Amino acid sequence: MGDAIWLAGENALKTADPVGSVSKPVITIPLKWQNKLTRDLNQKQEQDRLKASLQGNTKNALTSRIFMHRKFDKVPLASRSWGHREANGDYFAINSQGPNPSILRNEDCEFSLLDLSEPLTKNLTAMGCIKPTLIQKLATKAVLRGENSLIAAETGSGKTISYLAPIIQKIIDYKSSNSVANEPLDQSLNAPLALVITPGRELCEQISNVGQSLMANLPIKSQCITGGRLKRDMLNADYQEVDILFATFGAISKMTTNRIFRLDQLKHLVLDEADTLLDDSFNEKLTYFLRKLPLQSTRHNEIIQGVQTIMVSATIPRSAEEILSQVIPYGSFTKLTTQNLHRLQPHVPQKFIRLSHLDKPTRLLELVKKDVSRKLPVIVFSNRSDRCDWVSMFLNENGVSCVNLNGNMPEHLRNGRFEEFHSGRQLVLSCTDVVSRGLDTTSVHQVINYDVPTNISDYIHRCGRIGRVGHQVTGIITTFVCHPTEADLVQKIEYAARRTHNDELPNVNANIKRLITNQMLKKHEQRVLLN
Repeated sequence: MGDAIWLAGENALKTADPVGSVSKPVITIPLKWQNKLTRDLNQKQEQDRLKASLQGNTKNALTSRIFMHRKFDKVPLASRSWGHREANGDYFAINSQGPNPSILRNEDCEFSLLDLSEPLTKNLTAMGCIKPTLIQKLATKAVLRGENSLIAAETGSGKTISYLAPIIQKIIDYKSSNSVANEPLDQSLNAPLALVITPGRELCEQISNVGQSLMANLPIKSQCITGGRLKRDMLNADYQEVDILFATFGAISKMTTNRIFRLDQLKHLVLDEADTLLDDSFNEKLTYFLRKLPLQSTRHNEIIQGVQTIMVSATIPRSAEEILSQVIPYGSFTKLTTQNLHRLQPHVPQKFIRLSHLDKPTRLLELVKKDVSRKLPVIVFSNRSDRCDWVSMFLNENGVSCVNLNGNMPEHLRNGRFEEFHSGRQLVLSCTDVVSRGLDTTSVHQVINYDVPTNISDYIHRCGRIGRVGHQVTGIITTFVCHPTEADLVQKIEYAARRTHNDELPNVNANIKRLITNQMLKKHEQRVLLN
């Protein structure tokens, strides 16, 4: 009984010694059990403390009580144990911690001070753009100077206007200079002066609509071409004057190959959502396309005149320099970035819930019904097209009207689906990441990640569907976490949020093809080891 593994507790019962009068404590618990109980108690207290801190001040949405740690401190994570199914039911929240960093405050800046003409600034005012955002202030003058520009800023910060407005201004100046000199503008039909390339048709149509609003009552003509009807367009090609052409990459590639459009008079080239266009699934065709253009570059610090190149994105893939260096020196770009690039946006509240795959549909229905009852729009993201279709079917069967949209849908089914949601005719959109890039969703109240995205880049873009400039209500991001691989990515997000200065998110890379290849290799290696 005197073995070292036994320990008398402080509150142990005492009994009289049968020999003497001294009372001795009764041994009640093994030392090993005592240590385990102490560890369990400390762990529970830590979890309670973390949950309380992460809930923040619910009465003030702009205040956060997230624990912050010095650079070399170990950061405790609520999601560290989420790889195990026993964590089901756990959650943590990242509360909003300030205003939208894209909006300039306490600074006297107008679009008229950015060398934009009065008719153009009037169109901006009519669109509700009274003052420029931070990226618009940074980028407008650089584009006006004719510099190759890399415009990289957080989602929803107004990047479209940051390059469209100065390009329109340059075309106005170019045309007026010829008019003043009484020299006819030798512009061929279907030979644009500016070309804006996007990876998807919905984004292309949206940017085209923004362009038309900016060009209202101005002597500039634009056109938009997307996939799905190219054969008909090529057989019945319409030749007309066009100053700015908006096109998906696949459409412009085919149209120029078949000589429907000519690019020999091109002065400005924009690659919108450049991170997607630089993905392995695009970049070989993109570099081939770019080699056919006399792009502006630099040599020995001297500018070699050519087509001004503008890249625009909310994330910059690591492979950007490697890919672009094949056709244009990366050093020729003026980098126009904001401080919050590749970081969690401080004004966007986010909640992460650990669930089993059986509980996800029930929780989804609960959240969506709550928002629909208040007439608040919701976007539900899935990683795969078949799951996107299933989510839409599930919600519709349970009394929630929902429209779905993914890249695998035939053209005749896909047309108009986003507009149906964007116009408010439908309150719920079930989609894949085809909607996460660049689309304007200023009315959306909640984004639900039914699946955790496969990479940090997609998470950043999905978060950008709310909290955008012009958004009346910030909204919330809710993410369902089910599998251990999903928990790994969530831990990286939580780790960045808990650091003192809101660290940059790690491995921001949108190279989907490479990620899928790496995952397949890992699975193959695991099978080999098991065998």
